[in-house]
Amino acid sequence: MHITYISSFVPRKCGIATYTRDLSVEIHKKHIPLSIIAMENVLIPYSYSAPVTKIIRQEKLDDYKKVAQQLNSDPTDIVHLQHEFGLFDGRDGQYILNFASELTKPLIVTFHTVLLTPTENQKYIIQELARLSRNVIVMDEVAKNRLENVYGLNPNDSVFILHGAPIVNIKKPDAKKAINFSDSFVLLANNLISRTKGLEFAIKAVPKAVKEIPNLKFLIVGETHPVVKKTEGESYRKELIDLVKKLHLESQVIFINKYIPLEELQTYLAAADVYITPYLDPQQITSGTLSYAIGAGKACIATEYVYAKDMLAKDRGSLIPFRDSNAIAKALIELYKNPKKLHKLEINVTKLRKNMRWSKVAEKHILLYSKILELKDPQTIVRNFLNKPIDISYLSQLTDAVGIIQHTHHIIPDRKFGYSTDDNARALIVVSQLYKQHKTDDVLKYIKLYVSFLRFAQEPNGKFHTFLNFTGNWDDKTDVTDPYGKAMWALGFNLYLNDDLRFTQSIHSLFTMNLSQIDNIRDLRTAAYTMLGLYYYILKFETKTDTATLATEYLKKLADFLMTAYKKNHTINWNWFEDTVTYDNFRLPQALFAAYMITGNEKYKKVANSTLQFITNCNYNKKRKHFDFIGQDGWYVKGQKKADYDQQPLEAAAAVDAYLFEAQAFHKRDYLKQALLAFEWFFGNNRNHRYIYDKNTRGVFDGLTLKGVNQNEGAESIVCFLISCLSLQHYLKKI
Repeated sequence: MHITYISSFVPRKCGIATYTRDLSVEIHKKHIPLSIIAMENVLIPYSYSAPVTKIIRQEKLDDYKKVAQQLNSDPTDIVHLQHEFGLFDGRDGQYILNFASELTKPLIVTFHTVLLTPTENQKYIIQELARLSRNVIVMDEVAKNRLENVYGLNPNDSVFILHGAPIVNIKKPDAKKAINFSDSFVLLANNLISRTKGLEFAIKAVPKAVKEIPNLKFLIVGETHPVVKKTEGESYRKELIDLVKKLHLESQVIFINKYIPLEELQTYLAAADVYITPYLDPQQITSGTLSYAIGAGKACIATEYVYAKDMLAKDRGSLIPFRDSNAIAKALIELYKNPKKLHKLEINVTKLRKNMRWSKVAEKHILLYSKILELKDPQTIVRNFLNKPIDISYLSQLTDAVGIIQHTHHIIPDRKFGYSTDDNARALIVVSQLYKQHKTDDVLKYIKLYVSFLRFAQEPNGKFHTFLNFTGNWDDKTDVTDPYGKAMWALGFNLYLNDDLRFTQSIHSLFTMNLSQIDNIRDLRTAAYTMLGLYYYILKFETKTDTATLATEYLKKLADFLMTAYKKNHTINWNWFEDTVTYDNFRLPQALFAAYMITGNEKYKKVANSTLQFITNCNYNKKRKHFDFIGQDGWYVKGQKKADYDQQPLEAAAAVDAYLFEAQAFHKRDYLKQALLAFEWFFGNNRNHRYIYDKNTRGVFDGLTLKGVNQNEGAESIVCFLISCLSLQHYLKKI
């Protein structure tokens, strides 16, 4: 694997640059090729050496797109972005979205800031980066929780990996001697200095502390942050120096005004008795300097910012209020006077640092990289999946003595929503196909159950109910709508495959009873579903029965109904049956292909082909080579922008079947590629790069949302998925 990092990088002086350097060094030790693309700030230009291969000029929008395009064609396998709003230009750093949206290689994002109260634009940037990435990394459980509760992301999409730290093993007396503070009680702060660090409050604590700690030395190590230096010069440092003079602390507070290398920093860390981060931002979710102090096994004092509260909990450090010099002095004096407590903090924090070794942190990153690369090739994943027997255990889990339960809360059947005729009809399609392959009593049991449900849903006049509540009562009046069409489809399909004459008698009577209602069909999709049922019925019985002849006439009538709708609504740029593209769209051209294969009418074939091409163009992202189905959150109204979310499994399943019917109609296997590509949508080849198929439950998530995936796994999702699985398996066996 080859990893490319997008980040600030040394010699630039900032925490993220240091973080990426330390991480990349450990990754490189594992013999993994890598490169760095450095974010360049015009105020502080640097000359870079390997592993930096390119730069992105922060303020140049074109650079972001250009570099993404270069990465798309180079040997990079994974791009790992280190995100902090201030690293990028545009409003809230939104230029980085141009990079992420142009990139086609797998992307991982580490969020170094996750705000509790973001602006709408900041929230949008985080959501979009999460959507465009395969995973996001945070270094704090609070940040992970915020991504879920503030930004609406799915918990499965974020990974918690601790901030790394070098492990310091230099003995304290030796380190103190090396920096000439052998007889001192050393309080250390190491930062690129800026006003958010709150150092003035630590300085103001020294007069009170020094009364109890006569040998106290407060070392403030680090130069002013380069960006701060460019914008306001050394004004903050001067204020701190003036404060030291005003309080007559020149002997106790020592400024070491330089950016020290890692080896020297480790010596200062080893020499410290106490480390302090008196930061002023309560929402800070990472701190490299605090992480390094923990890595050195230091007793730490910190204000109650998010990262410190998490890392120093459970007696791993002393937490103090913000802007409270008295509290700092009190905590410092307590640690000085109580060596046992100081030692206890050191022992407790040492237990944490073993998981913060850079080698350990790098291993966790490599595991994540490997996992993503395993999922990089959906074609192979899909082929391997289809070569295995279909698992209907989740379908069984949703099915009780009445039928398949409509909805779930996550994976728990939600009985208050009862049952739908649509779902039980499509479940019958699944088990009918499965029984043809494996004639087991278990599968036959489900066929009888779902047929029984359809019989219960049907009134003597052939119309169907839609929703059966859990008390056993229908919540609607009968009609000739989608449930009718899907029941016809399921019954016709079962008759096509069923060889048991005794069993077919009951199903045949159900089917023929429904025929009288075909004249009452007014909806295009109801017509399409019914046409599929008629198609399979005619294939089975052809001219053997009077009903088959009648079914052929009805099939022509419904096909003409679709043709009339097409003639009324299609234009040069709108080859469709309606002025709004809504749901289960691919079933319409599929039904016309079915009519063509029965009747031989070329007009049906021509319109089926042109509408399938149109609906493909509406639902396929050529640039990213994945299906991007029209969402049900607004659909696609002619002349307007299509809805990106909520994309539903039934769209992918319908697309699979439509392409397989096209392959049969044209006798071309090439269309199988499109069917497989549509099926890949279930396996992460989609706009969110997320699995819709749940490998753990064998269920299917209820759709693709702005947040990632809908965490519920209801009946429609699993039956549509299984229908497409079985359709593909059947076609692949034939060729």
